[in-house]
Amino acid sequence: MKNFVNKIIENGLQIIEILILAIFSSIPFLVNAAGLFAGYLSSTTPDPENVIAYLVVRAGNTAMAIAIFFIVLWRIRSHNKDFLMNRGNVYHQYPYWWYWFCAKILGIRRCNLVRVPIYMQFKLVIRSTFSDYPLEESAYPVVENESSVTTSVKNEEANGHCINLVLEDTYTIEEKQIPDSKQGLRTVKISRGTGDTGRHFSQKFIEAVINAVRDFDQDTVVNIFATTNPMNTKHIASRAFALADRGNVKNLYVFQQNNSDGRKFETKTHKIF
Repeated sequence: MKNFVNKIIENGLQIIEILILAIFSSIPFLVNAAGLFAGYLSSTTPDPENVIAYLVVRAGNTAMAIAIFFIVLWRIRSHNKDFLMNRGNVYHQYPYWWYWFCAKILGIRRCNLVRVPIYMQFKLVIRSTFSDYPLEESAYPVVENESSVTTSVKNEEANGHCINLVLEDTYTIEEKQIPDSKQGLRTVKISRGTGDTGRHFSQKFIEAVINAVRDFDQDTVVNIFATTNPMNTKHIASRAFALADRGNVKNLYVFQQNNSDGRKFETKTHKIF
């Protein structure tokens, strides 16, 4: 219950804005604006200065409600252009339609990826739902003299058109954590391999992922199992997968890791494209 209340509070601005849109758009019907403006219509001759207002009023309550809706929405979008979504210290597990609505309708351009489920991080970045995903670089320091990233392949004899891409960053990923139904697939594992669970920006790790994806066959279906931090996820999503023609990847699925049960990955798939 507390978590639910915190999420409502975090999204308070958006909820208030939706209520404002609903209330203001209802005013013409609540007060019968068409009747109130009957005298105005009978005593006014349209001219270049008032023709739009005249025609809207003459069209009736519905037209006035639509006009008010778009005027208020324009003001809301102007107000939201510098607003950052996901500012609170809660787990931001919201459906994609809510993110899309906040970005495309309410005009929110910036979104924080910290504490967002990893599959949603991929989806938001790849689909360019928001214009900007700001992250503090100081929170993801670059590792000086970083050791080489390791890439290994398992089940090489398996069909190469469906591949597991295991991205081992902040935490190690063992085979037993992968769903049983996916363990027999060809598996490409890329590991930062430092044993350091801290969050670091790793250019070598990102480039290794990009190079691995480029080597996949045409029309490959990719299953991602990742423990990447938001900074590395953002760069991997935008540089390896967010292509206009999707490159050689036909479908991309991301699996979410459980916080319990040995941190196994859920069997539920999250389709990104």
